[in-house]
Amino acid sequence: MNLTSTHAISHAQHVPVYVAYDISEDRRRNRLHRLLRGFGEPVQKSIFLCWLDAVRQRRLQTLLDDFMRVPHRGHERIDCIPARAGALEAPIYPWIYE
Repeated sequence: MNLTSTHAISHAQHVPVYVAYDISEDRRRNRLHRLLRGFGEPVQKSIFLCWLDAVRQRRLQTLLDDFMRVPHRGHERIDCIPARAGALEAPIYPWIYE
């Protein structure tokens, strides 16, 4: 789930990152969905597309780490997958709120 392991990102650069999750508890799944809405937009039921610079990347990583530390029952998996460079165009309008 480490966002920085495969890509070095400069402060001025925003990169697209897919966040895919499988959470069995409804309440936790909804909580994660609300958290991710602050960083991107849903593209499928359990997949978000987030445009992150280095600062937002570290913030998201911290929040995901905190989320996973909370005791829970059932199955949970969160994957952060950087998109291929140049595969997507950055959004025209800033739509990300935290």
